[in-house]
Amino acid sequence: MISWSGGLWICAAWTTPWLRDGRRKREIRYLADNMLGRLARYMRIMGYDTSYPNLEISDSELIEISRADDRVLLSRDKQLCSRYKQSIYIISDRIDEQIIQITNLERPRKEFLFSRCTICNGVLVKGDHNCEEEYDPRKIDTVYHCPNCGKCYWEGTHSHNILAKLESLKVYNETQTE
Repeated sequence: MISWSGGLWICAAWTTPWLRDGRRKREIRYLADNMLGRLARYMRIMGYDTSYPNLEISDSELIEISRADDRVLLSRDKQLCSRYKQSIYIISDRIDEQIIQITNLERPRKEFLFSRCTICNGVLVKGDHNCEEEYDPRKIDTVYHCPNCGKCYWEGTHSHNILAKLESLKVYNETQTE
């Protein structure tokens, strides 16, 4: 469902993204424009499938990619959002408010937390796969890696701080089942 809100088209497909048994109806996929790199990384941390162009590309190319990949376009550019109906205008330039805006539209699930690579959006796989140089195996129990770019991830202070930040923003729906 597409609705007109505040002079901008807003894709409202996420208003009921969950079936009654807690499963997703379908995964909403996103494309964040070049102004939203930090938001894209946080969305990946929360488990959202979020593409982010590494290169400066035109608005027309962003729309073309969004349309071809069936992605909702995220932008702080009102004019760009007005050109593509399946887009969300990100109101604030503050990361906390951006996270709240997105999570109010589609609540993340805790089981998807830390499931995507923050660099390339790949789905993380359990296992160290040549990550020994990056961590001390005597101190770390579980390591994940990205099969696309090779980046390694493990639980530590940084992940605890990110989780604390997300919990302080109350991004998780209290009624969701674990």
